[in-house]
Amino acid sequence: MFEIPVWDLLASFSWDSRELEFNGEVLPWFYPDLDFIWPLRLKLKLITLDDWIMVVFENLETNVMYEWIQRNIKIEEIEREFKEEYNASNPDDIKYINTKNTSIDLKDVIREEILIQCIE
Repeated sequence: MFEIPVWDLLASFSWDSRELEFNGEVLPWFYPDLDFIWPLRLKLKLITLDDWIMVVFENLETNVMYEWIQRNIKIEEIEREFKEEYNASNPDDIKYINTKNTSIDLKDVIREEILIQCIE
């Protein structure tokens, strides 16, 4: 659902970018621990930097039920990195580009950011 092809960005020049928006329902089974009360609104900017992609979550808004508590989620200006090659010294928040189909999958990143907001 949130897998984005990035072959064109990786083939382009550094600092080339693309903006994407999503506004829609998240199916109940997609994230078993989150129940989306409102549609997910998402605005992203993908920026290529040599052999990696920086994803800037310009806006992520929704309302979810987590552990029987309804939470309003509003996140702005969060950056995540997706690298082409694995490096054991990278921090845990670094994700990797799927080299088989040259795409990035934002499913886990979106879930992690929503859970961080729910726990705070």
